[in-house]
Amino acid sequence: MDSYLLDTNLVSVLYDAHRPSHDAVRQAVASLDQRSVQLVSVVTVGELRFGLALSRACGRPLAHIEACLEKAEEHPLAEVSRHTAEAFAEVKSRIAMARVDIRKRIPRWVEGWSDRVSGQLLQIDENDLWIAAQALERNYVVITSDKDFTRIIAAAVSDLRVLLV
Repeated sequence: MDSYLLDTNLVSVLYDAHRPSHDAVRQAVASLDQRSVQLVSVVTVGELRFGLALSRACGRPLAHIEACLEKAEEHPLAEVSRHTAEAFAEVKSRIAMARVDIRKRIPRWVEGWSDRVSGQLLQIDENDLWIAAQALERNYVVITSDKDFTRIIAAAVSDLRVLLV
């Protein structure tokens, strides 16, 4: 039986009835085997809390974000560990090798090394890489509405399992 890791964009649509694809996402999640575990990443919780903090700072309505966060935290949380860090390096390096000529980006001397292969260069959000790393590390299926998960991440990381809703 599969375990599912709900991506941030899926969670934000799943728990906000005002979002355009809410019903389709809700039906897709409801159609999963109800005995399977559906987890939310701590990365997702961080992203939602960030959105909440910005909304508070701007004086914008918060109820939908607070409700989304509350519902997300009802799921078991997938934590980040040193093993996730290893999987993150694997995910990001595979994407980098698939998308850029990495040989031109690594300075000869170690003192000049830095992470020049940014999420911006790879055209992917760094938080998505962490979520992909958690899924790869634990063999979860990522459920997402983000086409970049299939177009960029899963295309480079063939053993990552992704369900696009």
